[in-house]
Amino acid sequence: MLTKDLISEIAAQSGLTKRRTEELLSATTSVVLENLLQGKSVQLQNIGILEVKEKNARVIVHPKTGERTIVPAKKQLVLRPTSAMKGILNN
Repeated sequence: MLTKDLISEIAAQSGLTKRRTEELLSATTSVVLENLLQGKSVQLQNIGILEVKEKNARVIVHPKTGERTIVPAKKQLVLRPTSAMKGILNN
């Protein structure tokens, strides 16, 4: 789903204009991103918890050549779904 499709569907369900919906979505995205960058988790009701996890550096080995390569440490965005969302997805 593209952002414009999301805006259209939210506007249709909420009765807001597409322009107002776009402003609200933009503000929501900014707040979520700001909190994630500060190391805080963001709970989205009925969806789950967004948080940034640290992945440690590790060594991988190419199976054919045996060549070792270091994969550097990185940050990864993780969504932990709520039990309600898990139930919906698994039905």
